[in-house]
Parts: sequence; C-alpha cells; structure tokens
Amino acid sequence: MKIGILIDELAPGSAPKLIGWPIRKLAELGVEAEALAIVEKDHWRRHRTHYDFHLNGVKVRYLFRDFPALAQRFDFRFPGMSFFSLHHPAARLWAHRAVGRREFDILIACCQYSTFAAVNLKRNRGIPFVTLVWDPSVFTARKIYRHRLGWRYWPILFGAALLDTYAIRECEAIITSGHFHDAYWRRLTNKPLEVLYPGCFPLDRLPDFSAREKLIVTWDRWDIGNLPHVFLDLLERMEDRNVRLALGGFWHPESLKEDFQRELGRRQLSDRVDLLGPLNENDIQALCSRAMVHVHAVHEAFGMQTLEAAGCGCPGIIPAGSGAAELFEDGRSGLHPPPGDFGALVEATNRIFADASFARRMGEAAWAVAKRHTWENYAETLKNLVERYAARKEGRVP
Repeated sequence: MKIGILIDELAPGSAPKLIGWPIRKLAELGVEAEALAIVEKDHWRRHRTHYDFHLNGVKVRYLFRDFPALAQRFDFRFPGMSFFSLHHPAARLWAHRAVGRREFDILIACCQYSTFAAVNLKRNRGIPFVTLVWDPSVFTARKIYRHRLGWRYWPILFGAALLDTYAIRECEAIITSGHFHDAYWRRLTNKPLEVLYPGCFPLDRLPDFSAREKLIVTWDRWDIGNLPHVFLDLLERMEDRNVRLALGGFWHPESLKEDFQRELGRRQLSDRVDLLGPLNENDIQALCSRAMVHVHAVHEAFGMQTLEAAGCGCPGIIPAGSGAAELFEDGRSGLHPPPGDFGALVEATNRIFADASFARRMGEAAWAVAKRHTWENYAETLKNLVERYAARKEGRVP
C-alpha cells in the first residue's frame, strides 16, 4: 500500500511533527507514505533544526512546482485571510500535474484547505481520500474573527461553512481528534466519523517530582487567533508569587512577539516570564520534566501539547471538550475547566501549586495514559483505518 498525506503547507508549529512521524512510523510497518504539500515556503530553511528532527528521511513532494507558470507567479493570500490563498483553489485545477494515475492507494487530506488538491486527484487520478480535520472552519472563524471584523465577519463565516461542506463532500470518511464536533459534522453528512488521537514521546522513567520548579509551561503557534496574553492574566492571579511562566513556540507574524514583550514590561512581569522561542522534542522533554504544570488555555480540537507534557509526568490543564481532555480523567490524570471560564482556570492552576502531592499523583496518572498513545500506536491505527477505506473503495469489502 502507498499512502499520500496531503497538506497545504508545512507551516511552523505542529505540522512537521504531524506529517513526519506518521510517515516514519508507517515505514517501520512496511507501508510506503509520502508527504504532498501544495505549496513550498521558506519555513524549513528558517527553522532547520526543528524541521530536520521531524522530517528527516521523509519524502516531500511540492505540487505547486508543477502548476502553470502564471499560477506560480501570481499566487497571493486573499485579503483579510490568515492562510487562504490563490494556490488553494488553483490546486483544484492543477494538482494532478504532479501525481500519476493511481500512484497512491489512498490520500489523507490534512485540513480543509488540502481538500482542493484531494478532490482534483480523486477526479483526475482516481485516488480516493479521507479528510483529517481538527476544528471545523466555522469554529475557527468564530474564534478569530467574530469580534474583530464587524459586518465582514458574516461573509467570512459563510465562506467557512462552504469550505467545511466542500472538504467532506467527496471523501470516504472523516478523521477527527475527538468527539467535541461530532454533532456539527453529523449535521453535514452521514459519512463515517473516525477518531484518531495524536501520539507523543513518553519518557521511559519519570524524574523525581519533588525536584520540579514552581513553573507553568506552555507552547504553541501564537497568531492573531491564539494570543498568549491570557497567561499573563493567569500569572497575576497566582496565590504563590514565586510561580513563573515558561512560554515557547512560533510567532506568526513575528510582530506579535514584540507586542507581547511590550505587554510584559507594562505589567512588570518580565522577571517572571521566560520567552523560549520554538521548542524541539528535547526542549519539550527537558521543560516538562522540571515544570509542575502544563496549561493549555484554548479550547480546540485536541491540544497535543497536553499529551506531550503528560509523557513527562507533567500534569495538564486543558478546557473540557478538547480532544486531549477525552484521554485524561478530570481530577485524576488532568484538570478540565469549562471553556472560557477564566476563574476556573485560575482555581485549577492554583490547586496544583498548593498541593504538590496531588500534582505528583496527577502527573503519574497522566504519564500512564500517555504511554498508551505513542506515535507507534498512532501509525498502527492509521494503517488499519486507511486500509479499510481503500479496500472499501475498490470493492474488496462491503
């Protein structure tokens, strides 16, 4: 079997990890897989160490290289959009120029934007696909634009709804990372819904919890729809004034980091916050082995940082309803305040620092969960899943 994993671009953040490790672990299972990125950006050159760690040995094919010269020359991002660009609808027209007929047994279209290419390859190259989605586009549009654009929000929301419908119209099945959005997808289609939780790299042995610091750790891809200022609010509400914050990740655009640094100075919190930049796996494991808690303040499809922290025995706080919250039992292996309830988030975080014994037990229980969700397990589940739908499309199974 040969699998193509489609993505619009290998953007900074979790994308290299979510593409690279499934492909590498599928190879260990004897399954050939290749990354198909619509467009090539300079992210890999700018963050060489991060990308090489996740994508070393992974074959990546950039479809945009085979688009007509005029399409390549005049590509642009649509006004007001964070990602939506001309190369996305262009992939609906020309993605097949880079792929042979039935070259792949099945495609996994990662995110709604990549389905422009997936639909083209299904119709022109006879390759079926499943759509792997995180949050619905309408959910993301509400989160980013609802209170920013006034009347312009409504056409964007309408476009997001159209994009969700398009993304699943011709797929064989929908893969999600949790059940929170099941009702939404069920309103749009009766196609199969599959849940596939991401993997992590759990430690073989936990460090001594008593050596952990009074430290909140968080990292993400910080952008206009995901600003980290809530962590400054959280830090100001800590009952223990010795609690510090370590904040890592990519910034898009970089000017957001400068704004955040100015806010740090304005609140006089610079001496309690460490800005770490992008984190590789060694950084993550080192950080989560010495921090008392990981906090993921945003409700979203999964929140894989919580799982990664758990792999180091670091207790996690993430809003209820997030995919990661389905793995960890509230009060035992994680804490799940209601989405948007800042007071509950503050209470949960203070509870960790007020009771080290409770935090240690929670970290150990979280680690036990994380050990069941490795990238090896992820690849095995993914292999079985796509084999089933590829066979069904060919008529080998009912």
